Amino acid sequence: MLEKLKTLYGERMVGSKAVSKHDALWFQTDEGETFGVLKSAVTDREKELLYCLFRPFSEPHRPQQLTKREKEWHEYFFCDAPLQNPGNIQLIQGHFFKMEHAPEERQAIKEAVSGFFKDPLVVWYDRHEAVIVHENPSPFLAKKELSELADALTSDFMATPVFFSGQLHPVNGSLQGKIRFEKQMFHYMLEAGDIGNVATFCQCLPSFLTAKPERVHASSFSDAVREALSDPETSLTIKTYMRCNLNASLTAKRLFIHRNSLQYRIDKFIERTGIDIRQFEEAAAVYLMMYLL
Repeated sequence: MLEKLKTLYGERMVGSKAVSKHDALWFQTDEGETFGVLKSAVTDREKELLYCLFRPFSEPHRPQQLTKREKEWHEYFFCDAPLQNPGNIQLIQGHFFKMEHAPEERQAIKEAVSGFFKDPLVVWYDRHEAVIVHENPSPFLAKKELSELADALTSDFMATPVFFSGQLHPVNGSLQGKIRFEKQMFHYMLEAGDIGNVATFCQCLPSFLTAKPERVHASSFSDAVREALSDPETSLTIKTYMRCNLNASLTAKRLFIHRNSLQYRIDKFIERTGIDIRQFEEAAAVYLMMYLL
């Protein structure tokens, strides 16, 4: 999409570092790619067309008090820069959230988030939207804890935050595309009003797949999940577990294994992927993924 736009607009199309954020109109494609077009170089009719075709985007304002790591993630997400020093990071999970606030409240928001995350990395990508980057998450933050964080922010800032918890991802060359897909899903769920105040990737996958099937591909799913499901024993175990309505005793009987052996397989899958298939919504999403891979 961006290549076609570059052909059309040429030098009128700019990147986030090229000009002041006030000199361009900023938009985002359905794939999560951000671009700007010089205000002085487009007609009113072109502006109307751009607003119809793309989601308006407020170029992220860079807070003055960013940690070195937050700056690196910011560059990675918004400037397509390579991630610096990824060697000690094996896994990340992104927790997206939207919350109306004043810019001067961001430090206080980060302090509130730090009560639930150790050394939180809060990367703002729009005026009221950010992603909390959880590096090497252990333990994983459960939906219940995100709900408690949402309640705390509501109480402290008199706002109504909405959270979307993404997948657990290995840090590799496909990470940026997967994060962009999750952000795209988050935006769709916000527009559809079908998310509540806290939701997970697995919870939202069925409705997003129904509404936007053309946007969901095997590459959209975490490599950790794809690797786990490529194991025939794991795949058979999950299929049987779902067909037995998450009944562990019946599943073990169907698989001719001891219940403790089944529990070990389930725990191992949860540890590798961060998806608790003992919960119906999580298990149903994994079941869908199996037929899309």
